[in-house]
Amino acid sequence: MKKVSELVKFLKDPHAKKVQNYKERYQELDDLSHVAAEIGDAAAYKSLEAEMREVFFDYLTAVVVDSIYRLVPHVLIIWIISLKWPYITVPFVDWQVSILGVYLSAYLLFHAGKWLEKPIKSKLLKLGLVNFARASEVTK
Repeated sequence: MKKVSELVKFLKDPHAKKVQNYKERYQELDDLSHVAAEIGDAAAYKSLEAEMREVFFDYLTAVVVDSIYRLVPHVLIIWIISLKWPYITVPFVDWQVSILGVYLSAYLLFHAGKWLEKPIKSKLLKLGLVNFARASEVTK
């Protein structure tokens, strides 16, 4: 079960460890370059800045590859859906919309809803309109 969990984590975010290592290494080099600048060691500062550039570009590469890995499942889903339904007809106005537009709109609405969920819940709780409690908490 633990191996399955590790596999799911890897498939969800395959470059998380690399990105985190690059961030930590970059922060470490940045701190060292500040120390080198404070003590006035120009050679060490130049060396650290050159290494920082290399680490930064490695970090950017890992982020871009990670972004591509996150994008590929969405492209595959759109492709599979578009094989069956290339267009969707909007009721009442009789417009035909591409499946790409529908998918992107649904994706953006989903994430906007997740982003707005916490502020809306807190406003409703302040007004006393809704009590959000887990079923396990209510039965106790």
